[in-house]
Amino acid sequence: MPQQPPQVPEQSDRMAAASRDLPGRLRQDILSSWKRSLLAGLTPERFEVPHATDVDEDGLLAWTAAPVMARLAEDLEGTGIGILLADSRGHIISRRSGEHHVLRLLDKIELAPGSLYDEDHIGTNAIGTAVFQARPSVVAGPEHFADALGKMACAASPVTDADGQLLGVLDLTCAARDFNPLMLPLAKQAVAQITAQLAEGRLAIPQGSLAPRTGPEDAMLPVPGWADLTDTQRMVAELVIDGLTNRGVGAQLFLSPHTVDFHLRQIYRKLGIRSRVELARLAGPLRAKVLPRPAALPIAAQ
Repeated sequence: MPQQPPQVPEQSDRMAAASRDLPGRLRQDILSSWKRSLLAGLTPERFEVPHATDVDEDGLLAWTAAPVMARLAEDLEGTGIGILLADSRGHIISRRSGEHHVLRLLDKIELAPGSLYDEDHIGTNAIGTAVFQARPSVVAGPEHFADALGKMACAASPVTDADGQLLGVLDLTCAARDFNPLMLPLAKQAVAQITAQLAEGRLAIPQGSLAPRTGPEDAMLPVPGWADLTDTQRMVAELVIDGLTNRGVGAQLFLSPHTVDFHLRQIYRKLGIRSRVELARLAGPLRAKVLPRPAALPIAAQ
């Protein structure tokens, strides 16, 4: 059942509240974020969302998170909750929801790909606060610094690499009336899946005989778009060309079938094709001309 957001000072009291401690009325992390918002020169009534054109919508984080976000969107359909992915700066990379009214709600607060939701520009919000703290954040209702976000609720969890470096943030956002304390555990669970997939992808690179090819012949590949594929996408494509199913490709590269399916969609888009059959026809000559067959490799001396 939805849970009412915490009771905090009225939005008109943001300036005064952030200048003094309010024991029992405001969580310390929210109060600290309000103070940072003030130091950034923000005011509660001002709400201006910057937009960027250099967001990496096709990067490693985006395509790794995509199948996880797709499954979560299906599970959350009917709850009024949207799913968002931001990079380490707070730029929104992608968002998912199967409910049109949720997307319209997000549009109203300019929470869309390309928008920058860091604390310096937006004030206290789960995405920006999670980026600043590098730890999970929940901001509900009037806990937001900006008046414009006072009727929203969000829960965000950071995505880090194996070395603990911040890669981005996964966020669940909804109207404050639909807030549920389970939003943060769901965000954390999704982040755990993304992190696992990132680790699997990293470990898959040196596996088997499909090491990334960086020889001079790669610069003259006869298939348009092939050079635009990532190393992992090339390995997926090569295995599909060899006739493996998504499950078979996943077993070879230590990826889930869902992740393989997502890679294939990216491959099709970049190569301008729509099916495995077209991929095989298109890349068949490529393998014959560029990629050596096992039989053509030198045989080691006995």
